[in-house]
Amino acid sequence: MASDCGAKPFVTSFQGKTKITSNDFLKIFKTFDKDGNGYIEAGELDDFLAALCKESNKEGAQDPQAIAEMKEEILYKYDMNFDGKLDLEELTKILPTEENFLVQFQHHVSLTSVEFFRVWNHYDQDCSGYIESDELKGFLTDLLGREGQTLNPQRIDDYAMAMLDLFDKNKDGKLSLSEMSKILPLEENFLKKFEARADITEEEFKEIWNKYDEDGNGYIADEELEALMHDLLGKKGDSVDDGALKEFKVSFMESFDTDKDGKIKKEELKLCLHSGK
Repeated sequence: MASDCGAKPFVTSFQGKTKITSNDFLKIFKTFDKDGNGYIEAGELDDFLAALCKESNKEGAQDPQAIAEMKEEILYKYDMNFDGKLDLEELTKILPTEENFLVQFQHHVSLTSVEFFRVWNHYDQDCSGYIESDELKGFLTDLLGREGQTLNPQRIDDYAMAMLDLFDKNKDGKLSLSEMSKILPLEENFLKKFEARADITEEEFKEIWNKYDEDGNGYIADEELEALMHDLLGKKGDSVDDGALKEFKVSFMESFDTDKDGKIKKEELKLCLHSGK
């Protein structure tokens, strides 16, 4: 499923069954960890609990006695080391965080291009075409959590700085598609083995179709379509980033999306492959 690229507000809501992404979770933690020491403590904890009451539509947000009682209960249940404050891992037990997105790829030696775009769209929350600093920290929160490593804000910040230092080649403080592909274990461009062919056989077409119609629903759309565009554009070894990808997609769909439904069907893909695009 493609990501929602509408404007996304700064999330501090915990209402109902809403699941908080790792990116939003870190924003919430840092909002209440006002002194930046890696804990929500003392008055910070009072402010957090008041906000939790308010967002959960519970009474007591303005009642110091109710907040004190709630604090005692919260610390009893979630303060695992009994230090009177909440660290990052303890807070994950309180807020309705979504399941670690990267767990589904835990046993993959490498990602297909469709899986790569599924990951990319999940963490590029503002759909800017870049994984920016806060989004990168959300990604690292899940990555470290998937590996069972201890989470704390400073460690995540250090990893983010190291990632940017290693992979942010133009030093703009964010990661592009091509830069992120150096971090994730992305498999070799699937279409490269067909690029020297003047034409492809029916069996080869089936192989290509099944590769990109990953969910088997009879058309290529959303992340599948992005993956196909990425591999078509990059099969000659060119670096592919968001601007070039979007420009190519517009041209491609004008040429081959014959029924203009925003998806690619078998006959449309055949038209593309036999045209040598």
